[in-house]
Amino acid sequence: MTTSTDKAAKTPKAKGPIRWEAVIPAAILTGLVGAYFTIFFDGHVRRVIEYVGTQVNGAEVNVGRLSTSVLGARLEIDNVQVTDKNKPERNLVQVGSIRFQMSWDALLRAKVLVNEASILNIQALNKRRTPGYVVPPPPPSSDPTLLQKAQDQVVAQTQKKFNKNFLGDVASILGGTDPEAQLKNIQGQLKSDARIKELEKELKEKTAKWEQRIKELPQGQELKAYETRIKALKFDGKNPAEFAQSLQEAQKIIKEVEQKVKLVEQTTKDVKGETNAYAQAFKDLEKMVNEDIRDLQDRLKLPNIDGKEFSQQLFMQMVEQKLVGVRKYAEMAKHYMPPKRTAEEKQAKKAERLVPPKRGEGKNYRFPITTGYPLFWMKHAAISSELGQSEFSGNIKGEIKDLTTDPVFIQKPTLILAKGDFPNQGIQGLDAKITLDHTKEQAKQSMVVSIAAFPVGEQKLSDSADVRLALAQATGSSVLNATLVDETITMEMKNTFTSPKYDLQAKNKIVQEIIGNIINDITTITLNAKIVGSFSDFAVNINSNLGDELAKGFQKQLQAKIDEAKAKLRALIDERIGAEKAKLKAEMDKVLGGVTKELDAKKAEVDKTVSDAKNSANAGKNSGGTKKLEQEGKKLLKGIFGN
Repeated sequence: MTTSTDKAAKTPKAKGPIRWEAVIPAAILTGLVGAYFTIFFDGHVRRVIEYVGTQVNGAEVNVGRLSTSVLGARLEIDNVQVTDKNKPERNLVQVGSIRFQMSWDALLRAKVLVNEASILNIQALNKRRTPGYVVPPPPPSSDPTLLQKAQDQVVAQTQKKFNKNFLGDVASILGGTDPEAQLKNIQGQLKSDARIKELEKELKEKTAKWEQRIKELPQGQELKAYETRIKALKFDGKNPAEFAQSLQEAQKIIKEVEQKVKLVEQTTKDVKGETNAYAQAFKDLEKMVNEDIRDLQDRLKLPNIDGKEFSQQLFMQMVEQKLVGVRKYAEMAKHYMPPKRTAEEKQAKKAERLVPPKRGEGKNYRFPITTGYPLFWMKHAAISSELGQSEFSGNIKGEIKDLTTDPVFIQKPTLILAKGDFPNQGIQGLDAKITLDHTKEQAKQSMVVSIAAFPVGEQKLSDSADVRLALAQATGSSVLNATLVDETITMEMKNTFTSPKYDLQAKNKIVQEIIGNIINDITTITLNAKIVGSFSDFAVNINSNLGDELAKGFQKQLQAKIDEAKAKLRALIDERIGAEKAKLKAEMDKVLGGVTKELDAKKAEVDKTVSDAKNSANAGKNSGGTKKLEQEGKKLLKGIFGN
């Protein structure tokens, strides 16, 4: 019997209009996504900006607040602080606020289009609450980042031309240099010494070779045999047949001897060519001696008394800092705003990393744009700051146009303009124009930045145990003009430092006095530099009145010391290789003289044999006496000598 309760249990319940089994999971997922974007998204984006900025800047970058509004399509960033890596207790620059108003049309396509943006309340050189973190130099790695490779590429070039102990080397020369004591462990490395040994071995080998070739030439007995054969010929006009036979034999002898002449001439040419080449190699030994002197001069760190050399050594680090900065930010621009690339270039770029990713971080992929918008495009951003908002603020006006991740797509170069000053920090007359044209296969970037006045902090010019010279304080002005086309750089710097104050410490009293007297009279320092070439191989030309004056000041005292040291080097090398060199020359003169004499004598012998054979033949031809004999002779000799 079935009860009413059983019937109710078996009857399926009718479904309503809402499918809760689908709505509930969707609501949960929507809630989680909404919660993430509300609670966590802004913080994650802020930390990513801080991490990437720190790696690129080389020192800590902080973002005070980041706020996004999905419904309002708005991004706000406040209190961006960029640490000065040379002075971590202050910020290089601080931005009060950055405002982006984005396009919903682009956001719906997962792209960011900013029609207008604003960068407000810019401050310079303000103090931090706590010193910022400075990124330590990365350990040696088989897979360095792109920025590290770019920096290393520049430094590798500048370090070839730089000696940070330059003034210390000058001081050691003034204090007295003893080349003899310093050369004890390196005399065996002299190029001239090694070359003499090579020439000695080469002379023995060539002597055996030359002697063998001379032995292969016709000897005296062979030549006398020709003379005997010639003397045995009988030119009897009464016997035409015998006369013709003698003439035929004479012609045969002449041809045989001429072959010997050719052999002697070729051997003479070859052997004399080799002897001349060997004699020239011996003369070139003097060039190696001069090279040894220059090498030892470098090892002993004997400086050149030249204004350009002084300028280069004093200011190379300052120029290097500017060049590294240009190189690094140019590489960043090419990475994030890539120019049009060939298929091979795209493949080569795949493995390069600009900033090392955080552990466990995913990988971003960029796909080509065919329609719509690039991944990021900021059409226009206004840069504005007014004096008075804080003691570190300044009057700044400028703009950024067409900043994008795909300049090839929009076909517009990026333009960055800024003008203004920071009076409280002593920065006056800032004027910058930066153009980044990555719309074609060949990336073109240019930068013109001038500052009428700015405070100069400590700049080390020479830092060693012997001499320390630094520009402790000054007021500078600067004009930087740089053009980069692919990997070719042309950069000019013109700097002036007024009211300089120096930090000078030298162990040598003479050095202290010379440098002190010079720098005390220089109230304005000029520094001009020009860099031309590729980043893997560029030329640096640096001129400075400080370098010129230091060179002049050391000229009198130092030149005599350097000449004395060079003379000692020459004497040491002569003493080291003099006996061996004289021995080699004597042996060479003996061998070459003997070979030449023997070849000349052999040539004279074969020439005489040929001459005698020809004279005998000619005498025979002229001894016929009668016309009839001549006619008979022609008949007999026809086919031997021709018509």
